[in-house]
Amino acid sequence: MKKLCGYDLNGWWDKAARNWVVLSDGEEKEVPSSIVEGGIFSVVVETGAKADGGLVGGAQASISPHGLGAGWGAIGASEKRTRVTELLNANPPLGHLTAALRGMSSLAGFGVASLDDHSETDELLQERLLSALRKAKISTPLLVWRSVLATIFAIENGAVSEGQIVGVISQAAGGITLQRLRVRRERSHGDTVLAPERKSVGKLITSGWGYSSLALRAWEAVVAASSSDRTEHLIWARAHGRLALGLPVEPEALRKNNGDWEVLTLPASLEFSENSDLPDLRADVEGCDILFFETLAVGQVKDAVHSAVSKSVGREVQTLDANAVAEGALLAARRLSRRDPIYFDFLPQISTIVQRRDAVESFDLVDSEETLPAGEVYRSPKPARLAIQAGQDRFSIFLRKETADFPRKAEVSIGVKVDQTIPVELWVEQSPASGRAKILVHSHKLGYHFQVDWDGATELDQKWDELLEGFQKPAPTIPGRLVLPCGIDAWNDSPRGDGLFTLLKKNADSPVVDWTSLANRLSARPGGKYAISSDGMIPSEVDAASIEMLDRLVERALDEVRKGVKDGGIGTQSIRFLTWQFRRCPTDVSKWLLDAWDREIRGHPVFTHGASWKLAYQGLGRVASNQNIELQAIHKVLGKTVDTWKWQKETAAMAFLLSRSETAPKLLTRKDVDRIAKRVLHEFEEILGSTYTRFQYAPMLLVGLLRWRVVEPFALVDGQDPVADKLVKAVEKTIADLRHRDRAKPLAKYGRILEQVLEELRGEGSNPELLLDIYGGADGGDAD
Repeated sequence: MKKLCGYDLNGWWDKAARNWVVLSDGEEKEVPSSIVEGGIFSVVVETGAKADGGLVGGAQASISPHGLGAGWGAIGASEKRTRVTELLNANPPLGHLTAALRGMSSLAGFGVASLDDHSETDELLQERLLSALRKAKISTPLLVWRSVLATIFAIENGAVSEGQIVGVISQAAGGITLQRLRVRRERSHGDTVLAPERKSVGKLITSGWGYSSLALRAWEAVVAASSSDRTEHLIWARAHGRLALGLPVEPEALRKNNGDWEVLTLPASLEFSENSDLPDLRADVEGCDILFFETLAVGQVKDAVHSAVSKSVGREVQTLDANAVAEGALLAARRLSRRDPIYFDFLPQISTIVQRRDAVESFDLVDSEETLPAGEVYRSPKPARLAIQAGQDRFSIFLRKETADFPRKAEVSIGVKVDQTIPVELWVEQSPASGRAKILVHSHKLGYHFQVDWDGATELDQKWDELLEGFQKPAPTIPGRLVLPCGIDAWNDSPRGDGLFTLLKKNADSPVVDWTSLANRLSARPGGKYAISSDGMIPSEVDAASIEMLDRLVERALDEVRKGVKDGGIGTQSIRFLTWQFRRCPTDVSKWLLDAWDREIRGHPVFTHGASWKLAYQGLGRVASNQNIELQAIHKVLGKTVDTWKWQKETAAMAFLLSRSETAPKLLTRKDVDRIAKRVLHEFEEILGSTYTRFQYAPMLLVGLLRWRVVEPFALVDGQDPVADKLVKAVEKTIADLRHRDRAKPLAKYGRILEQVLEELRGEGSNPELLLDIYGGADGGDAD
């Protein structure tokens, strides 16, 4: 016997349909279909059992006392009980999701589970469900949309014929969903079979007729029926779910937190006289040959929702059996076991931007006309062709997903700078209802293969068409903001010493904190990535306990610096530890550093010698996290004569602010721009004929200044702005000086970068990551 199972895991009324039953003697018997209940308003509970991590789902969990409240003693603790609806609305723990499935059935050769058919069904949840099915020991799992399963059920019952357009209206948490499917006939093993074809995402119509709204109304009825002024013991009342779904409700004894009991008697049904109508959906169902309504509700609730749906579409709607989706899933599992077509699905479009000879254009990676059989893997028939420019060790890819509101920008690092333009290919691989598409990049020349992480890519704040239009415009380029990335390597131990995880454990509860080791690790950049990014972000792999230890040490460092600002005698390592957390650093530190700048001449209790002032200036450039701090810093630096600026202090601080902040360039006036440009010219002139050891911040300051184009798009463009003309001459003069035979090393550092700086001055920048290249390739990192 091939064991087959169909799951309708929805959290409102879970059911599984399978093709076997277990007899009283333990033997298994094959049957056409057997429904296994998973519970109304189903839950997963945590028990003390050793098997399966103690997690239990299904009907057994619903009747257990675990998590029912303090009145049940230790087992009643609320954290021991989790609603399945919560698991399906988030990034669920795999163990809980597995328990919910296993609580109904497991150990099947082929298993199909349902998915809500609307745009809010998350791809990550799809991946989690597939993993949970495998953990429930389903050898061959598949996910199928509810609308498709309902249609397969109707096909099997002879209600649908070839060529028909079927409209499926499903009750959902937030309202109802509407989907149109075409029924096509496909050959299979010498015979033919009818299979639905899905061409778009189902439409979600938010309304008060969704399960969540019904649950809320039922909860209000539960509270109204209670004689207690407390509600904790009511939360898990079984009558809550039964009333919401229209099932018969009987008096129910509930145990209060103090151990007393209350008998709850509810009305026989919900009142629907004041429920709002659904919007007019006649245009949405136009062309449909037959309409089906799929709901878990029964009785008066089903009748009320059906009446609202019929009124909305203005025509007859056939109501399917409450088990239709579970039964449809079993039928789909049977087709899967026979390799018969189950359904055909479209894939959401994924597009990228490619450069043609005279323009950029959107390139679709999915054939919009093609539908794919369930379970098959789609691969782009024609890849997009991109290129890594010479001198780059990374490149950016712009991506659009049909199911996402905004496009994203992904960065791919290849680890080494290429000395020539390298072609790369981009394509996607995806299966219907199987989670996130794989977005793959391959370079034959380099022999490299990458997978682009959509979730890890940066979401842009403009629509795809606007992004494309921006590429078409002849407006001068604006250098990309410098974001110094974070990575887990700095947190892990290495042969060179303890990582941040270890240092946090050693110091979090130590009476004496080793601020120097902590600061040194935060300022280290293994693999080109800091422990914390310049935007103050922490790698996603870092656990909450480590973040909590870091936060405690931050508070201790703040206390020490606060004491030092008042009385001195603390050194600079604790404030160095704080500033290397970039914009994650508390705002108090920015205020202390600004105050220190004012006291530079007359003396400061923390910054007691010349070298420590480098930390005061560069530290503020790192941590300034709001416009008010940035504006004060800019005014204080510009309050000095630019000829008196020091390259590691004022120049570095201003370079950090303008290159890393979204807002700092917008705070400049044209007068400020001209004064900063004057300092740039001074730095370029002063470096000529030298060893270029004091040059690292000048290119960063210049390119950061060009980001003022966010305010004036055509500012500082060669041939259009006299200041730009002077800057071009200064850069060209420096490049010529670098070509002297005694300066081969600084030429290797700065030659390519300065050529790209000239491109930006001409408004034709080709390297969107120029500031990052200046920071890393020219040893232009923060030095303190």
